[in-house]
Amino acid sequence: MNFIKAIIEKPAISFEELITCCERIKLRGDVVVIKFDGERDEDAYTVFVSFPTRERAMIRVDGSDLKKALVKVLSEYIGLM
Repeated sequence: MNFIKAIIEKPAISFEELITCCERIKLRGDVVVIKFDGERDEDAYTVFVSFPTRERAMIRVDGSDLKKALVKVLSEYIGLM
């Protein structure tokens, strides 16, 4: 979790770094989904993390800025761990 925390605290984060954080979540057995919704005019991005091997509520964020949505989901994720 220290890796993810260090990334999301950076002043300028690349998408590559955010995807690397998602890879770290995957390695823990959790699932990350990024959805691009062409039907919506607002909040067209949905990012969520689900926990198939644990009894935890899914973390979900809808937003108009994909980078901000990813950072918010990652922040909530490390808050749970």
